[in-house]
Amino acid sequence: MAKPRRFLNGAAKDAFLKRLLASEPGLDNETRDRLTQVLQSSIASVARRHDLPIASAGNEAVSVAMEPAHEPVAHQVPEASTSSPSEGDAFDPYSPNVIVVFRTRGRDAALEELHSIEDVESLRLLAREQQLGIASDLADAPTIRQAIVAAAERRIANRRAAAS
Repeated sequence: MAKPRRFLNGAAKDAFLKRLLASEPGLDNETRDRLTQVLQSSIASVARRHDLPIASAGNEAVSVAMEPAHEPVAHQVPEASTSSPSEGDAFDPYSPNVIVVFRTRGRDAALEELHSIEDVESLRLLAREQQLGIASDLADAPTIRQAIVAAAERRIANRRAAAS
């Protein structure tokens, strides 16, 4: 049976690559930043194994699919082998998936999942990437969290209405 994979693109792919390079011990900051920029701009999507966290992958590899101008080419990027992720981990705007949490565990669980995100810009990024429309004039984190959950609730209600 094939190992399950999570396909990343956009901001999630960029965050993954940044975390991957940040956890690599042999790179200085200038090289790490340059490699991060080059990889983020040249890689279109990443297929990541679910069961392998970045910090404990060892010699396992992540399949990276690039989309050059002529034909797609698959490359292997080794996972980092350090035991603890750095403090500056990039924010993953797809975790938690608000729609899934809301549908499976309810409104309160969705708010609880969002409670760990304090940064207003990270909350806005999450809403934008998960296509949850919120008002642009919201300024504080608790209000934005409420708006994100309300947008998820509206989307679910709209899907149900469209299906009936």
